[in-house]
Amino acid sequence: MSLRVRIFIIVSVVVLLVLSVSIFLIVKNKNKTTDTTTTPGTDTTLPSTSGGTQSDVQVLIDKGLPAKTPTPLEVEQNAVEQLAKIFVERYGTYSTDNEFQNIKESQTLVTKSLWSRISVGINAKSTSQDFLGLTTKVMSTRLAIWEDARATVEIKTMRTEDKGGVVSTRYQNAAVGMVKEDGVWLANTLVWN
Repeated sequence: MSLRVRIFIIVSVVVLLVLSVSIFLIVKNKNKTTDTTTTPGTDTTLPSTSGGTQSDVQVLIDKGLPAKTPTPLEVEQNAVEQLAKIFVERYGTYSTDNEFQNIKESQTLVTKSLWSRISVGINAKSTSQDFLGLTTKVMSTRLAIWEDARATVEIKTMRTEDKGGVVSTRYQNAAVGMVKEDGVWLANTLVWN
């Protein structure tokens, strides 16, 4: 037998051995059942949808630990942070292809005074032929000041700029001043740091 034939046989045997062990382990793991210990009153069956089909999933829920219900103040503070986040992402994300769509979509989130400042250039035509796109993603928010009708939300963002095919990323902080007008929270100021 030539050396080439012997090497081929050895490699084939090793491959078959690895394949056999892999198949054995896969079959063994499929047949293995997991034992779960359930305490009366702790298991709940929840409907689950996956890929358009509905199946029942067994979920263990410890009913001995009560969930903390947020207070109305906590709900309102969270809503203010979320509104500030949405405003910064919409206003801070723009493209030369979208003709100030980011500003138009921000109108319902801002006060009339802020709208008058940010909407000034909407009717101006862009003279730049080069593509410029800026995507703003909020990384974190923090409620820095909270009063009955005024709040300041500090926001950390990641901004990705595509300028003529050259992509760069920078991290930038912002402070959004929020005010409550007629029971509705709106962005009143935006300061990029």
